[in-house]
Amino acid sequence: MLILAAALLFAVGLMHSVIGGKRLINPILRRTDLPIILGSVENTRLTLWVGWHLLSLFWWGQAVVLIVVEVAPNLAVSAMLLTLSACSALAGALALILSRGKHKSWMMFLPLAILTLTEAILV
Repeated sequence: MLILAAALLFAVGLMHSVIGGKRLINPILRRTDLPIILGSVENTRLTLWVGWHLLSLFWWGQAVVLIVVEVAPNLAVSAMLLTLSACSALAGALALILSRGKHKSWMMFLPLAILTLTEAILV
């Protein structure tokens, strides 16, 4: 049953990024009256776009955990920690690189990635 749940979660993430990105986020990003975030409207657009797609990334990470719980439950804790670490590392790197450090979420995501990776190694 968890494999099916993982497939559904993956599908939700895919639809969220593809269909939601096309039908909701892209029209919002084309608006000319967006507020200025982090110094420019372009940074507003970038923040909205990346934030939207990161939700799908974290859902996909949870889908991986569900699969591991189904096929190798003894590895569930490690899988959860490793997927959280990987997703957080990617989120932090994107925030740091794409915003040139202006979006401060990298200060939370990168330490989270390190802490969860460290714990995964120790488990």
